Amino acid sequence: MIYTLSTLLRRKGYVRVPLKKVSSGHYICKLVLNGIPGVFIVDSGASHTCVALDKEAHFSLNSTKAEKQAASASSADMVTRQSAENHLRIGNWEQTKQELILFDMTTVNEALAQCNEEPVDGILGADVLHQAKAVLDYRRSGLYLLK
Repeated sequence: MIYTLSTLLRRKGYVRVPLKKVSSGHYICKLVLNGIPGVFIVDSGASHTCVALDKEAHFSLNSTKAEKQAASASSADMVTRQSAENHLRIGNWEQTKQELILFDMTTVNEALAQCNEEPVDGILGADVLHQAKAVLDYRRSGLYLLK
């Protein structure tokens, strides 16, 4: 018997989360952070899941100064904060003690604006994708997470 990717993954206990491909080429997903809905870029190249610094109060994050500076492909070292013990829900997948990095995402959202896209609240990084044994289905714009 031949299975589709979706059927095979669902039989193995994965849940599907729809992704939206925006004109900048990024894939965007909706999630809930500490009970508040948000929109995040899916970025398997980002080591950590991040939230925009200006969204700290919006998502009820309690943050402290990060131990290390962060660096990205788009800029040199940047000031970061960290927040632990956050509740993250993506579709039916949940994590109750999620660590997050906060940094200034102005340049990210400016780049999206140049493509006439709405700003995002953060970046869903490899830490969560690895933990959830994520499978990206680019053909059908879906993210599968092992429940």
